[in-house]
Amino acid sequence: MQVTQISRLGRSGTESYQLFLARWFALLTLALVPISTAGVNVGSAAFALFALTSPEVWRRARSSLTGSSGATAALALFIVLSLSLAYSAAGYAEGFDFLMKYRKLLFIPLLVLVFADDAGRIWARRAVWSLFATLVLSMVLAYTNNFGWTAFGPMHAEDPVRRPWVFKDHISGGLMMAFLVCLSFALAKAASGWRSKALYLVALLALINVLFVLQGRTGQVVAIAYVAIYLVVQAARFRRYDKRSRVLASVGVAAVCVCIAAFVLYAKDRRLADTAQEVSQFETQNKNTSMGVRILFYRRSLELMAHRPIAGYGVGSVRTEFERLASTQTGGHAAMAGNPHNEFFLMGVQLGLIGVALFVWFLIAIGRECRRLAEPAKLIASGYLFAFVLGCLANSLLLNFTEGNLFVFLIGILIGTAPGRGRDPQAAQARN
Repeated sequence: MQVTQISRLGRSGTESYQLFLARWFALLTLALVPISTAGVNVGSAAFALFALTSPEVWRRARSSLTGSSGATAALALFIVLSLSLAYSAAGYAEGFDFLMKYRKLLFIPLLVLVFADDAGRIWARRAVWSLFATLVLSMVLAYTNNFGWTAFGPMHAEDPVRRPWVFKDHISGGLMMAFLVCLSFALAKAASGWRSKALYLVALLALINVLFVLQGRTGQVVAIAYVAIYLVVQAARFRRYDKRSRVLASVGVAAVCVCIAAFVLYAKDRRLADTAQEVSQFETQNKNTSMGVRILFYRRSLELMAHRPIAGYGVGSVRTEFERLASTQTGGHAAMAGNPHNEFFLMGVQLGLIGVALFVWFLIAIGRECRRLAEPAKLIASGYLFAFVLGCLANSLLLNFTEGNLFVFLIGILIGTAPGRGRDPQAAQARN
């Protein structure tokens, strides 16, 4: 029987150079998401090129894609968005430009095909650790920028809000820092000895960073939700611990509670604590505030969805329709944006209930595939899916460059390695 040797760093004997390069560029693209927009654009284009020219991808297409409901849902959502160009209120040119922001959906089927073999699991582990490294780099620089030791990064400025920013703003950076809490915890559970302790320390530092250093409300809400879920799970398992484990768990829970309490007390001048005030200023003073205009955008979205509930106004139509509704308004009520800062409402305005149903199906399908993964990939994928869904309630994360590409490449790589995924028939014959 012929045994294929898989090199830890190189190409296996049976895979094509195109497949090998596609995997490398997928790994590189995921690692660059937290730090480089240009790198992601170049890396994702190279990944697509090598994936589409790989003979293994075409041989696997039928068996692997039919078994991936997440890939099918991603294709269906993009196809319906494309068809809506025919009736978009924004016109063809503007609608097409907006549609191209969703082209990242097409990477999910390609990632599933590229990583759907035994070697894909090794590459997936490399990808996760590469992402972990760049997220830790971002965290360290956010701390040093905040303390005034460095002034690094294109987003950094000297004002109090932007001082800790490095490569991304408070929304993207905060969400990724919250995810680093989950990622570090998942990797720590799978490690042992000093590595496990070091990873738990990274998780704690990331939690402190998102709560006290960065001022992204989305990341703070996600981080607090992570902590709440962790406490609920620990409480459910507490009775099964031995005495030593109970003491350690109690200390850990107490430390987390202290962090949350300190955040609540310390955050009087933080953006999360200002949410109610921003809404009040918008309602009573017609002032343009972040949370106030979000509520305005949600009201406009619901009004538009009520007018065209089935198929919406077409891709990229939000700004055109918002301008029509706000034409006689002033102050905060005249605020404008190209999306309602809520991915569910964005799909609803563009595609009506059809779009909302497709987007929900896409998320559910991805969730089901995440549950098929082995640990720690299962916890990592499910953790970011949870953050993504929660974040979509206050932001258009699939549309957004950073959060959307992180979702597509991380989830796409991991679900490609799910047990039972169709394998390359020719490679299987070579092994037998």
